[in-house]
Amino acid sequence: MKTRCCYPKRYLLLFFSLLVSVGSILMSVSLSSCSSSVKSPLLLSADSLMEIYPDSALSILESISSPQKLPRADRALYALLLTQARHKNYIALGDDSLIKTAVEYYGDKKKSVRAAKAHYYWGATYGEKGYTSFAVDEYLTAIRLMPVRDEFLAMIYDNLADCYEKDELFDIAIDAYREAYQILKGGSQQTYPLRGIARMCLLQNKKDSALFYYHQALDCALAEQDSSLIGALYHDLAMAYNEKKDYIQADKYVSKAIAVQGQDAVNVCLSKAQIMLNLNKLDSASYFFRKNIDQLDIYGRAVCYDGMYQIAKKRGEWKTATENIDAYKVLYDSIQFMTDNEELNRLMDKHQLEEHKRLLSEHTKTLIFSLVTAFFLLMVVCVFYFMWNDRKRKKHYIALQHELTQKRVDTMLLKEEEVSESNKEDLNKKRSELTERQIQLCISVLKTTDCYDQLEALERATHKQLLMMRSLRKGIRSEISNAFVDVMMNLKERYPALTGDDIFYCVLSLLCCSKTVMMELMDATSDALKTFEVQRSKSVEELMDATSDALKTRKNRIKNKMDAQIFDRVFGVDIQ
Repeated sequence: MKTRCCYPKRYLLLFFSLLVSVGSILMSVSLSSCSSSVKSPLLLSADSLMEIYPDSALSILESISSPQKLPRADRALYALLLTQARHKNYIALGDDSLIKTAVEYYGDKKKSVRAAKAHYYWGATYGEKGYTSFAVDEYLTAIRLMPVRDEFLAMIYDNLADCYEKDELFDIAIDAYREAYQILKGGSQQTYPLRGIARMCLLQNKKDSALFYYHQALDCALAEQDSSLIGALYHDLAMAYNEKKDYIQADKYVSKAIAVQGQDAVNVCLSKAQIMLNLNKLDSASYFFRKNIDQLDIYGRAVCYDGMYQIAKKRGEWKTATENIDAYKVLYDSIQFMTDNEELNRLMDKHQLEEHKRLLSEHTKTLIFSLVTAFFLLMVVCVFYFMWNDRKRKKHYIALQHELTQKRVDTMLLKEEEVSESNKEDLNKKRSELTERQIQLCISVLKTTDCYDQLEALERATHKQLLMMRSLRKGIRSEISNAFVDVMMNLKERYPALTGDDIFYCVLSLLCCSKTVMMELMDATSDALKTFEVQRSKSVEELMDATSDALKTRKNRIKNKMDAQIFDRVFGVDIQ
């Protein structure tokens, strides 16, 4: 049983098996690469120090001389930790080439903290460049990849809300702050999302809601005794009350903010000056406007000169008012110029981003279209190949059947020649050639059926598998008998003494079947098979000996009923 016939369904199974195998290999390689353990002790040490001592972690990471020589897993972690350390130490992240190493390694499919961190810091890199939309995309990916709800997830939501705030999407921003608050609720960090919620309410002109959340945040900060947050929240409350035109409460909280943060808190002093102006306390307002004017940025100085103009106008000091309004106009023009440039840069960046997204989208569409087209072309080629092969097989089968029919005619003509001719030697030679050709044709016909595959499976099967395949025996016998019907009929006509099992045994011998397969396929009523069934408790060696003896007995019996020439042809190859 050495030769195998090609079938369309076999090719189909082979094709899909190949696809599954390639996919499995790629998946296993990907999973094994992503699950590779980090081996560098310096990286593990930096990772352990990152949250408490980020400066020490940065020093350790910068001491690694040749990070490009690290294994892939170590190199990805190095890129992630170095970006994280720089961000925590307030160092500009620059381009995204470093963090992309980690992003490409950890991917965006499987949930893991490192994958989420990689996308978060990629978003932070975009945020520093002003690419808010890209930052939002990466923050959302990081949220999706986070396997747990912890402080890091809350930080992602906080930064996401900040991006939405920059785009003036206050409703979406407040939802992100609320998600962060739900994670941090009851903890020491809950003050930050509460403050963010309050700020969004104030920007939406919901002053009462803003005051409610600011007071909640202040209570949490007082409970934690966080002086920096307490001073900032006093200032926030002062601004909220000032927006509500409750200047008495605004003055109360701004005074508390100055008491906590000190007189050098320039922004708080500027807010104090505005509140004093609203309370019509012109001397106090003038004092606070002038107090830190040189330390303020251009926007703060513009507010100061505008405030001093208002004070001078109320006092009737027109010269001073004119000087202040001129200084204000100069600053205003500079601010307007800066604003126009920033708006122009923002529009250009937005255009570049949209263009980049468009090109990326077109590239993705082209790639998907190419892959789909290639897949369909491959499927069409496979279908046409299978159809061509099936047609070829059918033609071959029809040709074999036609040739078998011709051999039947030749056999009938040969019988007529036996009656009329006296040259027995030539007749025997023709009969031998005709018989040999019939045998080869029958074998070829059998190879075009599933029966041939089943015979090969029987040859390879273990004893337990043979027992499980007993149900196929009847079908295999039928297929073999149908394929070898001409050979079996000729043998029966020439040697009437042969039984059906004898003839079937001859056919199995022509197919070079092993002893085990022969015994499996022989009639269940045969003596040898009965012996095989009865003696299950015996050893395998004893059963095989019994099988061998039964086959030898049948072979000797056939030898006595058959010509030597035909016998040698049938049993010329030893039974394996």
